[in-house]
Amino acid sequence: MVIYFFRTLLPIGNGIPFYSALAALWCLQPYSNSTKNNAGQRSTGTFIGAAYGLAFIVLLRFFGLSEPIIVYLLASVIIIPVIYLTVITDNRNASFFSCVVFLSIALTHSFDENPYLFVLNRVLDTFIGIGVGLAVNNFHLPIKHDSETLYISGIDSVLIPDDHSANAFNKVELNRMIESGVKFTLSTIRTPAEVKSLMKGVNLKLPIIVMDGAAMYDLNKREYLEAEFLQADICEQAERIIAYHGMHCFVNVMYDATLLIFYGELWNTAEKDLYETHKHSPYRNYIRDIFRRHDASERVLYLTVLDEITKIANLEKQLVHELGALARITVTDSEYDGYQYLKVFSSAASKKHMLVKLKSHTGCDNVVTIGSIEGKYDVYIGDGGGNATIKKLKKLYRNDIYH
Repeated sequence: MVIYFFRTLLPIGNGIPFYSALAALWCLQPYSNSTKNNAGQRSTGTFIGAAYGLAFIVLLRFFGLSEPIIVYLLASVIIIPVIYLTVITDNRNASFFSCVVFLSIALTHSFDENPYLFVLNRVLDTFIGIGVGLAVNNFHLPIKHDSETLYISGIDSVLIPDDHSANAFNKVELNRMIESGVKFTLSTIRTPAEVKSLMKGVNLKLPIIVMDGAAMYDLNKREYLEAEFLQADICEQAERIIAYHGMHCFVNVMYDATLLIFYGELWNTAEKDLYETHKHSPYRNYIRDIFRRHDASERVLYLTVLDEITKIANLEKQLVHELGALARITVTDSEYDGYQYLKVFSSAASKKHMLVKLKSHTGCDNVVTIGSIEGKYDVYIGDGGGNATIKKLKKLYRNDIYH
């Protein structure tokens, strides 16, 4: 509006600030890349629409056409080549703007005494709005960011709150921080498939620690960078104990760089539902155990048992007794009432151990961990996670209090 005020002092015409405001609002986006993309669409659409609008006015003047019904019918016909030009020039997203600009010229200003001035001002209005939108969207206060520290966060009850609200806000803010140079990554008990689903829309650039420290995964390259495998004899012994208890286990095996999940006879309702829910996922590869090789090329990351709480407790007790320090046994609650997950990892598979390897991969010596277990992480999240976590992270990397 201030720019419009100064334009009233110029001899070339005032323009219409409404069009500038629309262009500015269209350019306001969460990320700078999408802002530039929208600005490009709006610019292209304006040029095409203005060019057709100008040609339309010249056509009317040349043939002396002034009857409103004729003007409206011609405009309706010419809207077709307006759209078609955006298609053949591969600017389909600009079609809407081209049509808006053309129609604003053809239908409302064809009968003006000097419609050419409106065309000029219409283009100028749009570019003023684009300029203002880009300036506002890319303006940042001169705050010093910590780009040396590696921030490692959990997911459940940390980034994703217990009530699963406000995830969109968290993802936008995370992307902004990562884009500004903050070194951020994740450490979770979840698999890469689950991380991809839960963190969809977050542009994680660094490798992540997954499967409770059993592996390190690069989401961009889609490959495992590090992994700790169960010893073959320990794996066989654990499977025998699980079978002895009349229970089934999913065997997570890595062949080359692909993780395969072998399964046998599914006995309880929970594991049947788990399989049916995820078997079509592009990130999970379920294969019947009859196709397992059981040879030296087989590298087992971990075993997963999903069963009733009492059965899991008995199984855990025997596995710990039989395997001792040769394996790491974990038990966690499941999404099914009355059921728990039991997982058998290599004794070397831990978040702490994989963190050392992650530091080597990233070249970061200073690390700040963020989690929901008090006393285990540098930053404790005790409020269920979500927006509060993002605010704490922003304060951390701006103030750099851990140096």
